Amino acid sequence: MTSLKLEEFVDDKPWESGPLFESVEIADKIDGVRIQRLDTRADKRGDLTVLLSDLQEAVQPPPHVYWVTAAAGSIRAWVYHKRQSDRLAFTNGDIRVVLYDLRPDSPTLGKLNVLDVGEKNKVTLTIPPFVIHGVHNRGSQDATFVNMPTRAYDPANPDKLRVPFDHPGIPYSFT
Repeated sequence: MTSLKLEEFVDDKPWESGPLFESVEIADKIDGVRIQRLDTRADKRGDLTVLLSDLQEAVQPPPHVYWVTAAAGSIRAWVYHKRQSDRLAFTNGDIRVVLYDLRPDSPTLGKLNVLDVGEKNKVTLTIPPFVIHGVHNRGSQDATFVNMPTRAYDPANPDKLRVPFDHPGIPYSFT
């Protein structure tokens, strides 16, 4: 058997310059919501998409990261958090994310944002505390996304408040 030495390895080539994340603006965006288009780099082996990085600007490190599978046709709604921002990264599937602002002191109180994300629109979406949100997998196959919230999940004291997806107080219907 031939012995391998560290000196035999070759440095990777630098990435072509360009932003890893591009801010996306939409009409009537809810105050504090941030949408960043993700850059995917591909070669013959597959691809790589950076979800969160401080290469462009300082970011709060995620103390808790988890992967979510959304079954085909499933609806995960409505929720909000009091103590954390969600940072949801979407890179596959056909997912609709709906945001609703019920914050009494918000300049965008009563605004609704509907975002179609996933394979055709790879983004990281930052949702501030108290902004209600729901996720609908509109595709015929399971889809996944990653959450990198700003606080760790505490099973003894969950920071998640819910109402049913068909609550009449939210001016959006998933059906």
